[in-house]
Amino acid sequence: MSDDIKGDEVEKNSDGTLKSVYFDNTKNMLQKLNEVSPSFCLAKWFNVSIHIPTGRTHSCYHPPTHKVPRDELIIASDALHNTKHKKEQRRQMLAGERPAECSFCWDIEKQGNISDRPYRSLDVYSEEAIQEAKQRGWEGNPAPKYLEVNFNQACNFKCSYCSPHLSTEWHKEIKKHGAYKLGTISHNDITWMERDDMMPNNSPDNPYLLAFWDWFPKIYSNLNTFRMTGGEPLMDKNTFKIFDYVKNNPSNKLHLSITSNCCPPKGQWQKFIDDLKDITDKRAIDHFMLFCSLDSWGPQAEYIRTGMNFDVLEKNIRQYLSEGDMHSLTFIITCNILSLPGWMTYFENIYKLRCEMNTDRQLIWLDTPMLTDPKWMSMKLATPEMLQPLLDSIVFMEERKETVNNRFKGFKDHQIDKVKRLYDWASEPMDPEKEKLYKKTFSLYFKEQDRRRGTNIKEVFPELKSFIEDCESYEK
Repeated sequence: MSDDIKGDEVEKNSDGTLKSVYFDNTKNMLQKLNEVSPSFCLAKWFNVSIHIPTGRTHSCYHPPTHKVPRDELIIASDALHNTKHKKEQRRQMLAGERPAECSFCWDIEKQGNISDRPYRSLDVYSEEAIQEAKQRGWEGNPAPKYLEVNFNQACNFKCSYCSPHLSTEWHKEIKKHGAYKLGTISHNDITWMERDDMMPNNSPDNPYLLAFWDWFPKIYSNLNTFRMTGGEPLMDKNTFKIFDYVKNNPSNKLHLSITSNCCPPKGQWQKFIDDLKDITDKRAIDHFMLFCSLDSWGPQAEYIRTGMNFDVLEKNIRQYLSEGDMHSLTFIITCNILSLPGWMTYFENIYKLRCEMNTDRQLIWLDTPMLTDPKWMSMKLATPEMLQPLLDSIVFMEERKETVNNRFKGFKDHQIDKVKRLYDWASEPMDPEKEKLYKKTFSLYFKEQDRRRGTNIKEVFPELKSFIEDCESYEK
């Protein structure tokens, strides 16, 4: 081993390039999981995402959320994690069955690629974790090691792929203009939220919020990672309540993080920077990660994420990166069809930032999760020509692979592998009838979005002119 930084261990190859231990660890993790069963995943036991406003939960962001039944919550606040529904999924995994809700990973594995199953399991792995999961079985009530929570739907953005239950700005738009009428589809209709018990409750007496604050101190010492998402977490007072709790209850193993649009209103960004300084000055955590949600670069990013001021975002992330010594940033690219035209510009700028700001540690990371819903924004609709930027970026990263001479500047093997996986996934043929439907819906949706928001997709994305016209042809 050489030049190791915690969480970024590497080995030197004979040609001077660096081999990520994390990538090997992922392969080893998969082997260990499969020794228990071919469908086993530690995330079902020790990883949880909780959506407080709607009282819903899931084991990671791939399976759909399910409601935490109030009768289960009354018995124990840990039902925020250990629901009867989730226990049934654990039972299936231990029996070697593949839970239907985890189809994302099964589809990736069917292609012969490494799915997120070992990646999500690595988030919570320790030498004892697999044994603990087996001992507790499917009926036990384990405490999470990785906890993600959304306290509030408050958000000053209305991203094209988002919805009213996750954004107050989206909620306002639907209340003013109504649902998007897309042929037979009524998109983001808030009557759906009422019908499916998805109407957000942002009040301080929300029983799921009260249960969280009862449960959190009990499991805090068990946490390796605590992540706050939204909405926009910097618009919610519970985020800052967590910061205060951490200051007063230091945990030298805790990885604390938020997922932010990095453009919160009303001085909330500086308040965040000040709180983070207090936390790190006290050495109250092991590490802080800021996940910056950004799906393209410049004006095209602003189009996808309505409400963004890209110049403000860039200024804020530069401020964040320039201050502190126990923090880093991950750009999250929610990979959708509108990400493709600016894809190479994005990767070129990540590389420039790394060369400029990464010095003695890995300060800037990236992640490339696929957007699977709404279907009409999926990269699966793209033509081979439209997917070319993915192939170009693979070449770009391979040519700038991390070596002993560009430590912390170049791209890592597991990052390159994820883009290759993305390309393989996006290239899979789609059912022709579904493709026609989704292209028609794409056209109807963005025409209506442009009408409501005073934008013009053809002007912002001239590279997609042929694709947009093709989508329009299915309206006839």
